[in-house]
Amino acid sequence: MLHDPYHTALGGFSKVTNFFFSDLNYGNDTESHYSDHRHISELISENILNVDIDHQEEPGYELITCIELPARPEIKREDPVTLEEWNSHVDYEGRITDVETLKQRIFKGGLVHSIRSEAWKYLLGFYNFDATNKDKMAIRKKREEDYFRMKLQWKSINADQESRFAALREKKSLIEKDVSRTDRTHPFYEGENNPNIQMLQDILMTYCMYNFDLGYVQGMSDLLSPILVVMQNELDAFWCFAGWLQTIGVNFELEQQGIKNQLQNLHRLLHFVDSQLCSYLEKHDSGNMYFAFRWLLILFKRDFKFMEIMRLWEVLWTGLPCKNFHLLVCIAILDSEKMTIMENDYGLTEILKHVNEMSYKINLEDTLCKAEAIFFQIKNSKYQSDVVQTILGLEPPAQPEKSSPKTTQVVNSKIHSSVSSPVDRKSESGTSSSDNIDEFVDLEPNYQLPFDLFT
Repeated sequence: MLHDPYHTALGGFSKVTNFFFSDLNYGNDTESHYSDHRHISELISENILNVDIDHQEEPGYELITCIELPARPEIKREDPVTLEEWNSHVDYEGRITDVETLKQRIFKGGLVHSIRSEAWKYLLGFYNFDATNKDKMAIRKKREEDYFRMKLQWKSINADQESRFAALREKKSLIEKDVSRTDRTHPFYEGENNPNIQMLQDILMTYCMYNFDLGYVQGMSDLLSPILVVMQNELDAFWCFAGWLQTIGVNFELEQQGIKNQLQNLHRLLHFVDSQLCSYLEKHDSGNMYFAFRWLLILFKRDFKFMEIMRLWEVLWTGLPCKNFHLLVCIAILDSEKMTIMENDYGLTEILKHVNEMSYKINLEDTLCKAEAIFFQIKNSKYQSDVVQTILGLEPPAQPEKSSPKTTQVVNSKIHSSVSSPVDRKSESGTSSSDNIDEFVDLEPNYQLPFDLFT
């Protein structure tokens, strides 16, 4: 019997994703099954990622820098971009003009639903912003030819051929299984014999022919579903989906480096923004940030309502106001839940359960405002670490002329929090601490995402 090393490696990984995804509504036996703190911790440690949050690269002395973050500014969201406003950015030949201003508006307010099918094509690389109407006709014609050629490739494989094509059979079976459970309560997908379910399946199968090395990994159906709802046809949905995976597909790869980087970078950012909460999580077996796994895996798809996830994704697709803004969204959520977590003395088990129970209950607009405010706190800080600048793609701040932060030398290779009170919302007023970690961080220049789901 042949053993696919890819799926063998994912076998253990699926045990963990079962906990996060198999059923967002806890069953009667779920709590008893996962109530053992050690069981969950060992399950994660043995089967997922093996992420080692390195607090310090060099042994010996460590410099702890206590800083005062700038006050968190008040941020307000704006109204979404309307059809009239969108059209004001289209010139007589069909090019999109003043793109940066338009992206800024999308970041601040999102899009009205009626223009998403057009605007998302630009945000996801179906069209270039400078493409003319003539260019777009040629691009669409070429993409149509390519799509249906690739679709025909797998459609024309008969049962006899398929019997000797194990990799295709496995991908096809996994896609059918996942698609049958994807957003079935949404009007677009509900009901038996729904042709939109078949369309979802066809797109994912065709993607396997487009990128057979990556193929299909559980979770992709969650990412494709809202795109297909917006596009209403498989051609546009496929190429927008494929364009997005060019950015985030690294997280589906066997090496798992995308998810590892994100969990590490989330820890680094949280330590800079709120060292008190970061220290608490470390002391409660949660410093590895595994509780954020689902957020990163499918970019909050199961944490916000369906219409809200469209708004969140289009905000993230602008690439504003920095690289990896989705990590600041994670920190904003944690900031909102800090009191609950710390006052109740939650450990890993309770944090995992609490995160699952937050599904579809998080306020999107408040979260986006807080995430943007945290960004400005970091950007306006004079004492950003090199690591923070790298993660967010920030220019080094202007150096202070004379004043410098307090420093403490610690004869230890481990980080010690400079804040010890159990519950103190100092992060709201701008108090934090940051080490001078200058470690090399090999980061992709854009935000990243998924790996494995259901089963």
